[in-house]
Amino acid sequence: MNKLRSAFFALACILPLSSQALIITDVISVNKTLDLGSRVFDFDLTKHGYNHLTDSINFVELSYDFSKTIDDFDDYDDPSTVETIQFNSYIFDGRTNYYDINPEVITQRTSWRKDETYCQRENYDNGECELNLDLFGKAEEFLSVYNGKLWLGDVTFSVDVTRTEVPEPSSIILVMMGILAIGFAKIRSAARQI
Repeated sequence: MNKLRSAFFALACILPLSSQALIITDVISVNKTLDLGSRVFDFDLTKHGYNHLTDSINFVELSYDFSKTIDDFDDYDDPSTVETIQFNSYIFDGRTNYYDINPEVITQRTSWRKDETYCQRENYDNGECELNLDLFGKAEEFLSVYNGKLWLGDVTFSVDVTRTEVPEPSSIILVMMGILAIGFAKIRSAARQI
């Protein structure tokens, strides 16, 4: 009897579970020619629906849209005109250098396994985690321009997530559980009287 009751409640708890695959994206529009120097792009996926309680990240992708370049082909032999940039990332390959950027979209992509203990950046003063993509849904990416004239359109940060939702049980399931509980109580009461 106890095994039957346990199996029923386990089944009632599992039935309402559902999961779905989603892509959550945060886009920063720059749309200008970049000056020399460094800049930080702060992405906040929570503004677009990311929830660390229900979402598990599968892949992370970052794209820079250099679809327009201001390339001086007459001075191609002059190294001071060749576009030189560096990406710095806590999530991707650390530091990556690119030279002579063509009109293109540069994309970095990596697989991800949810780990709420993995800290992308720690506060050196107090040791607390300041940046954890899984817990906070936030990321920082850095771009440094060392040379040349580059036009940057959009910077896009996307995560592919599996969302598991646990909705409240439907009223039919609750009524069935109540009827079965009353039935089990009557059977138990009848068995005690015998």
